[in-house]
Amino acid sequence: MHSPGQTPVCPARHTLTEARALVNGKTVGASQVELYLVEIHPGGEGLEDRHPGCEHGFFILDGEGEAYVEGERFTLRPEDSLFIPPGARHSVRPAGAQSLKMIVFMAPQR
Repeated sequence: MHSPGQTPVCPARHTLTEARALVNGKTVGASQVELYLVEIHPGGEGLEDRHPGCEHGFFILDGEGEAYVEGERFTLRPEDSLFIPPGARHSVRPAGAQSLKMIVFMAPQR
C-alpha cells in the first residue's frame, strides 16, 4: 500500500490498521468528502463506532472480511461496496490470514 509522501496512521477506534488520506481538507482542500486508503492487518479491526451526520462506506480492493452494521453481518470480498447510513453502529475486520484493503469514504467531512 503506498500513497506518496504520507506516513500511514492508525485511526482512532482501530487496531493493526494503516490509513492514508487521499482526499480531505488537508490533502486537496476538499470541504465535503473524506477518502482514505485503508489496510486492516490480520488480527486488527475497526472497532464498533458511529458517525452521526456522516454517510460512510467501503469499497474492497483486496482480501476478505466481515462488517457489522446495526448488528447485521456482511461478508466483504474484492469489488464489494458497503454503505453505512449516518449514525449507524458499524465495525469491520479481515477474515483469515490476509489483510483487508479498501477505500473508505465519509461525507460530509467529520
